[in-house]
Amino acid sequence: MTQEMTVKDRAGAAGQPLPPAWLQITAWVLTLAGLGISVYLTISHYDEGALVCSASRTVDCHAVTTSEYSTLAGIPMPLYGLAFFVAFGALMTPWALRSTWPPLRWGRVASVAVGVLFVVYLVTVELALLHKICLWCTGVHAVTVLLFLLVLADEFRRIGQVD
Repeated sequence: MTQEMTVKDRAGAAGQPLPPAWLQITAWVLTLAGLGISVYLTISHYDEGALVCSASRTVDCHAVTTSEYSTLAGIPMPLYGLAFFVAFGALMTPWALRSTWPPLRWGRVASVAVGVLFVVYLVTVELALLHKICLWCTGVHAVTVLLFLLVLADEFRRIGQVD
């Protein structure tokens, strides 16, 4: 009863307690980094001269970002990244983290799960089909995987608090 009361007190009127500060800060820094890279890749999609990346046999951002796989359903891949990071940022606001409305909580899990599926698809395209790697894209991929791990850590933390 005392432990339940403590969790309820920390949650306050808004519902769930906030994740630890380190998790929130890390998630926000990663989200902003992913957003920044996505903005840069979006700009460079429309202005190829804006893309700064070394080119070698394996690392060639230009080859990746201008390939036939750089769009999906006619939409540039970086725009999907922008949408993801803006939406994820909204799902990581203190209000959304405290909310007891299940779609917000599951929206975080679903969005990063879909993000990781996109990462798997894009890395497969880069390595298996194009035989090239885009370092900027790899940055977005790493950020997405790290956000996925943070969301899972938060979910396990929440489950541990209920028991």
